[in-house]
Amino acid sequence: MSSERYAANMPSVGITSFMKLPIHEEFETLDADAGFLGIPYDVGNSWRPGTRFGPRDIRTNSVRYSTWGGANQSGYWDINQQKGFLDGVRMVDCGDVDIAYYDIERNMRKITESVAAMLDRNVFPVIVGGDHSITYPCIRAFESAGPLDIVQIDAHLDWVDTVEGIGHANGSPMRRAMEHDFTRNMAQIGIRDVRSREAEFRTAEAAGSKIFTRQQVRESGTDMILEELPELGNTYVTIDIDGFCPSIAPGTGSPTVDGLLYHEVRAILQGVTKRANVVGFDIVEVNPMVDVNSQTSLLASTLIIEFLGAIFASRRMGVS
Repeated sequence: MSSERYAANMPSVGITSFMKLPIHEEFETLDADAGFLGIPYDVGNSWRPGTRFGPRDIRTNSVRYSTWGGANQSGYWDINQQKGFLDGVRMVDCGDVDIAYYDIERNMRKITESVAAMLDRNVFPVIVGGDHSITYPCIRAFESAGPLDIVQIDAHLDWVDTVEGIGHANGSPMRRAMEHDFTRNMAQIGIRDVRSREAEFRTAEAAGSKIFTRQQVRESGTDMILEELPELGNTYVTIDIDGFCPSIAPGTGSPTVDGLLYHEVRAILQGVTKRANVVGFDIVEVNPMVDVNSQTSLLASTLIIEFLGAIFASRRMGVS
């Protein structure tokens, strides 16, 4: 009999953490290269609730990758590039931020404190939401990394100022983020939708954002988009799942037709890692309540792994 409890390491066996990674919820003793942090929150969503269950469902689907990612953390081999990624990168599941009811300020303070605690331990934060309002308190934690640049994959600008005095909803995080002195350049990629407003577009541009529509990505290609990115140094990346076409990612609160395809987003993210020092990222707006056979959560978990692999590969090559 094997002395190892889960020697077979089947996805359906054991406690469900991200990729069945070790669970370490005490920030004070974190010792890892990367940590996954769930933010089960959907108070900022104006239409279809359910993103509070996003982290849990993405965890469930991520266990498909546990046969290489679990205790031995031996990385994975990319058949397209024919090279290995994440070999030896120490990863843990840091659990969830302790969200409580509708106290927005309290919840956002907890989010900022949790991400800051990971950074204090030199742990790369992989943030899994939750609606897009959680991006702003995450970015606040990176003040010491400033000047901080931001890359956003999204269907929407998320540049709404306030709605009846409320400025911390999922339509506002990019505007809030760029109001800080430590944030610098921003690129917003995949923007579309007839709900985009001219006033917000002009205000975002005036604040220094470079906006690339979905149509531009299609007509120019990802290589051209990457060449036209603003200067990127320490960079935070936020990925709204509705940036993808709902034909491949239906599980979201604000589906928008004619979105980006997986290979386009992957190419953009891989390109960003070669032009910037990515210091953290989030993936938000996955809503299992309206998903189809968990295909959105599976897409999200795959994207997280591939993006994280590209980030650490670039770090080893000395990209900064």
